[in-house]
Formats: sequence, C-alpha cells, structure tokens
Amino acid sequence: MLINIQYPLGLGAYHILRQVMEATDRVEGVYILGKAATLNADVGDVLISDVVHDEHSGNTYWLDNCFSFADVAPFVTSRSVLDRQRAVSVRSSFLQNRAYLDFYYRDAYTVVEMEAGPYLGAVFEAGDPSRYPTDEQVDLTRPAMEVGLIHYASDTPYTQARTLGARGLRFEGMEATYA
Repeated sequence: MLINIQYPLGLGAYHILRQVMEATDRVEGVYILGKAATLNADVGDVLISDVVHDEHSGNTYWLDNCFSFADVAPFVTSRSVLDRQRAVSVRSSFLQNRAYLDFYYRDAYTVVEMEAGPYLGAVFEAGDPSRYPTDEQVDLTRPAMEVGLIHYASDTPYTQARTLGARGLRFEGMEATYA
C-alpha cells in the first residue's frame, strides 16, 4: 500500500501519519518530500537533510536518510543537489525574521520547513511504544522502517522576491519537484 499525504502543515503531519501507522500492520518506509526555504542554496535546488530540529517538540532528530546525492543528482541537470543538510521544522512560515533565521543559521541549519519534525515524531512512536520525547536528541539512525527526506528550495528568505510563488514554477522548480 502506498499513501500520499499532501500539505499536512505542522502537527497535522504527525496526527495523520500516526493514525495510518496505528491502522497498519507493517510500514516499510516513510518518505517525506516537500518544499522548503533555504538559507544557503538557490530556488529550485534539491535539499537532502540528515538532521531535523522540531520546534513543536524541541527534539532534534538524527536520521540515516535513505536518499543521497548519488540517488538524485543524475536526474537534476540545471540545479544543485545539497546533501547532509540540517533542517528546522517551524511552527509557521510567517514567524521568521532575519534574527530568527540567523539564530538557526549559526548552528548550521539551512533548511526551513514545517512537516519533517512532526512526521519524525510519528516515526519514533512506530518503533517505541511511548510518546515521542521532548527537548531531546533523538536517534533515528536505525528506525523501525526506512526513512527518506527530500525538499526542493521554494524560496530564499534572505533575498526579496526569490520564491517560486513570485516567479512561477518554471523549469527551475519543475526539475527539482519531479527529479
């Protein structure tokens, strides 16, 4: 069975995935694909993270991402693929300002998005009968299922009008989306 959850936004991602996992005998993998702001790349680039800090729980998830540069690069010809990125799952896309982004950038967080942290909370609970912890470093390098995380850069908050929304999807967004 393959389930596609579109645009769950924040904790909705956790609740939907948790319900699916409770109703399913076995989950082979969870693959998180979405858009994100980037602090070190350009619009349309592909971002592959192996660390996610979740502002909802305060947890930092360390994962063995099943996707790598080698998996994606052959399908991307006009944009960059950046692996070993660090992502932060924020509560809202409207709460960020330069000082806020600088705070995370100083700790090498370069991907800003809204769902990966809550999804990873549900992944944690699939392999552990307790509720996900709060304010901890969480090791998901050997989870109960395969985990993959890829984002495409939809905007660069340090620049003005550098978003796919302001310019349309065009080729730079389309290649990253469908690679």
